[in-house]
Amino acid sequence: MFTQTDFTIFNDETLKGRLDKIYTQLDPKFETFGAQLQTAFKAQADLDFSLHIAKHLRRFKNPPMNTWMALSESLRGYKMLPHFEVGFWDDRIFVWFALMAEMPNKTDYAPILAQETDQLLTEFTDFDLSYDHMTKQQFPMSSDNLALINTKFATTKKGEWLLGKVYYQDDPLFATPEKLMADIQTRLLKMADLYKLVK
Repeated sequence: MFTQTDFTIFNDETLKGRLDKIYTQLDPKFETFGAQLQTAFKAQADLDFSLHIAKHLRRFKNPPMNTWMALSESLRGYKMLPHFEVGFWDDRIFVWFALMAEMPNKTDYAPILAQETDQLLTEFTDFDLSYDHMTKQQFPMSSDNLALINTKFATTKKGEWLLGKVYYQDDPLFATPEKLMADIQTRLLKMADLYKLVK
């Protein structure tokens, strides 16, 4: 489904051109994969998710630097709630379990996440972390990096809590797209229990 050729949409430097490519090349893949994930989450974790696909409706000049789909339990949106995201930058795919700065009661989640430190370090050793979904910034899972993410999330207004995986464009998994998609789905489902804990 996702392939290295998908990154070529970012070669188009015009707003209309890039948006057209996102809408015609990537969004149908998001629709298909999103439906697959909805079925998998329901079957394996009894979670009913709605699919949200970025439409970039407020862009009038600069083409979007990234694009994504999100899964949340709300039909109306996702940024105010714990949710999952899968998306593209020009050189990587990102897969996140995300708690964003827009959440109205995000400080309530910080102590819950801090209590899960040992489990996170044990179960998600090859996952990535970030505290800002608006940048390409990421950190490998480690006790120091997890402490950094927890602190940023708990003490700064713009701090976020992101756990997941980043797949660079040259990742060998792109040679076999079915393995790439399976790996993404496996990682998302692995985070289902954490999602249930914090939601």
